[in-house]
Amino acid sequence: MKLQEVMEQFLIDGSNRGHAEGTLPLYRRVLGLLVRWFNDRGITELEAVTLPLLRQFLHFLLTSDSSERFPDTQVIRRGKLSPVTVGTYVSVVKAFFNWCVDEDLLVNSPAARLSKPKAPKKVVTAFTPEHLERMLGACDTETPIGFRNYVMLLLLLDTGIRVSELCGLRVSDVHPRYIKVLGKGMREREIGMHPEVSKLLWKYINRDRVLFGVESDRVFLGLRGPLTIAGVEAIFAVVKARAGIADMRVSPHVMRHTFSKLYLKNGGDLFKLSRELGHSSVQITGSTYLGDFKSSDARDDHGRYSPLTDTKLIKKRGRKAKNSK
Repeated sequence: MKLQEVMEQFLIDGSNRGHAEGTLPLYRRVLGLLVRWFNDRGITELEAVTLPLLRQFLHFLLTSDSSERFPDTQVIRRGKLSPVTVGTYVSVVKAFFNWCVDEDLLVNSPAARLSKPKAPKKVVTAFTPEHLERMLGACDTETPIGFRNYVMLLLLLDTGIRVSELCGLRVSDVHPRYIKVLGKGMREREIGMHPEVSKLLWKYINRDRVLFGVESDRVFLGLRGPLTIAGVEAIFAVVKARAGIADMRVSPHVMRHTFSKLYLKNGGDLFKLSRELGHSSVQITGSTYLGDFKSSDARDDHGRYSPLTDTKLIKKRGRKAKNSK
């Protein structure tokens, strides 16, 4: 069975099952690279794929330059893939071969024992208030595009939604006090909005959105159609340059981290945060978003949340006990 044909069936099935926006393009990019790598070595049949060959492919991913991975494509950003990115590629390869087993195309997955490269655990630094002010100030709110960007940044900061969820947001998903998003695993959830953000989002939808001249039910539009993940990332790149931020990464994902840190710092509940972020467990929320939440952040509000706040356990100095002589 041809590897190329099996890959296409896998992608069609994924589309039919309604994978989240951004998932299928990632699958196509990774598996297309996999098929091309095997074809270059004269291996075109699914049954010919083995674990040793997949480990060679993994080594290629870790050591190759972008021009080697995509020789026929004009690459904007050159360089090697990070271990974290390669780890994501390994997950895609495993998902593909597990699907082949589920569909009775293979007896066993050759990727079952394929390990992800060890990657250093990096703490994503959240935006400071100064960063946020400069980013918002870089948006010209007197123009439809600038106002759209301004509202988009505020919505990401206020809700912590994923960039894929932002791009998939429809006008019918917007309510006066909350929005509905379709997250990973096709799980729908409701997320509250600050009243000021809700008002600005309403103004964008009813005043500026129509000026893009695009027929679509998506909330955030560009001149050629609904904004894509790549389009939002490009907007962040422009905002970063205009804001003059050079000391840190500026991306929708960092905005999600910033929302999480500020939510907790302002006294928000970890369990509720986990639900708003769309995580399947509190453990995921804690391990992913508490890295930048320092002990100094927690100690600032210690007096407010201490068990002794509303008790009379602490004796007042100078007060004599009853019946004392």
